[in-house]
Amino acid sequence: MTDRTTEHRDITAEVIATVAGMVQRDPAELSPETRFFDDLYFDSTNVLELLMQLETELGVEFDPETLEPSDFEKVGSLVDYVRRALEGA
Repeated sequence: MTDRTTEHRDITAEVIATVAGMVQRDPAELSPETRFFDDLYFDSTNVLELLMQLETELGVEFDPETLEPSDFEKVGSLVDYVRRALEGA
């Protein structure tokens, strides 16, 4: 297993754990395919809260100018955004 794969898995697990905590669900119930708005009933306030928690937990600052609605379609799309933000840090 490469470091890149391990890093990808850690980021995915951390994002899923944070999301699960917010919606009070077992992380095992969530996957990269889980949809924020359709499956978890997120709204814009939830998205902002999630971003703030991830910034704190991952030690990265997200640039609002780079965020796109597609970044919040699914957990996996947010993981991809977080990975890009961490690589650019």
